This record gives sequence, structure tokens and C-alpha cells, in this order.
Amino acid sequence: MTTSRRAFKVDEENPGSNVAASIVFRRTNPHYSHLLLEHAQQLFEFSDKYRGNYDKSIEGAKGYYSSVSGYMDELLWEAFWLYRATDNNSSNSNYLNYGIQNSNSLGVITWALTEFSWDVKYAGLQILAAMLFFLERLCYM
Repeated sequence: MTTSRRAFKVDEENPGSNVAASIVFRRTNPHYSHLLLEHAQQLFEFSDKYRGNYDKSIEGAKGYYSSVSGYMDELLWEAFWLYRATDNNSSNSNYLNYGIQNSNSLGVITWALTEFSWDVKYAGLQILAAMLFFLERLCYM
């Protein structure tokens, strides 16, 4: 590859909510998965507290990975996946409540897209939210 692959960071001065998310399957390595879940929760808190687009904070990223949807869809994507990943955790309902309370203000209800990509998560969010609510209702039947 001839393209320069410089590394950048996000922090309080250079927010990047839409790159701070990770969840790994827990069946293959429970200890490592738990560690990743802890970090995913920390990253979610960080990305929610210091909201902003990485391509506005990191000038070098703009030419390669400019974001169309911004960071709002990633915050909701993180919240709903963290809700699913923490099913036996006391903070579980916090993630679901976050997703429900912020769905309108963060755009998941207003974007009518059928595309799902590295950048645009709204179609996936709508499916994930529907699946979570369907599973919740099954548990109470």
C-alpha cells in the first residue's frame, strides 16, 4: 500500500464520538470479552461526554473518511449494543433508556435510509432497536 497510514487520536480537545465503539462476542474468550466490554462502556461514556465528529477534529482524516451521518448514529449504536451486551448488569437499563430518550434528538427516527455502512448506521439502528424490543416482549410473555 502506498498511501500513508498515519495514526490519530481522539480526546477532550479533539472529539470523535463516531470512532469510539467496540463489542466482541463473549463466547470465544469470556475474560477478554469482559475486558473489552469494560472498555466499550468507558468509550461510550467518553464519546457521549465529548461529542464531535472526528473528521472535524482530525484534519488528516477528512480526505479519507469524511462522515456523512456524523456521530449521532454511532452513539445510539453503542448504547443499544451495550444494552444487549450487559444483559445481566445493573447498568443495562441505562443504555436502553439512553437509546430511547435520545432516539429523536440524535436522529434515528428522522432518517429514513435503507443503507447500512461504516458511516451510516441508521437503518441498522432501526433493525437493532426493533429486535431488542421484540426480545424484551418475549421475555415478559
